[in-house]
Amino acid sequence: MKIHGLENSTDYSSKDTYKFFFHFITKALFIALFTVIVGISLVALIVIGDTVYNVKKGNNVVPLIGGYVIITPSMVPTIKVKDAVLVKRVSDNELTIGDIITFKSTDDRYKGLIITHRVVGTQTISSGSLVYRTKGDNNKIEDSAVVDFRNIYGKVVLKFPKLGYIKDFINKPIGFIVLIVIPIFGIIGININSFKEKKEMI
Repeated sequence: MKIHGLENSTDYSSKDTYKFFFHFITKALFIALFTVIVGISLVALIVIGDTVYNVKKGNNVVPLIGGYVIITPSMVPTIKVKDAVLVKRVSDNELTIGDIITFKSTDDRYKGLIITHRVVGTQTISSGSLVYRTKGDNNKIEDSAVVDFRNIYGKVVLKFPKLGYIKDFINKPIGFIVLIVIPIFGIIGININSFKEKKEMI
């Protein structure tokens, strides 16, 4: 005996399950994106507030917090290529041997480039200033140029594995569409459809 309406019921159930999973995935992406945006906004506000304060006080200091993507293997295995690091501004008496710092290089080979290496020693130069000797964990020898504290952007406090790949992907049009545009329009579409269904039920 054939039960009328069974096929339609099955189709509706499959459609409903598909909608549920699509709604769950797009909503999860949207929430993750929203959380990241809020987090970045809060950090930006703190950094801007700190910068404004120091400008008014006449303090010539680097930003409170900075983020950098590693593009060479000089710090492998501690920090790998495409890992991102978060650095925090420090005072000259906070740094110790073993700390990982991000700084502007004065080495003739890499002059002006931003480097992230480990502090392996300190020394006092003829002017009486304290400078830092650095080395990449994956390098056989120390960096040829010492690092003046004025060229240090901060000490590495957090590492985000492979975040550089996500940054590169988002910077591409397809990445922006996949990670931002589609989740937003997916949520909007589901909410519109739910509204229509509720309206039809009334």
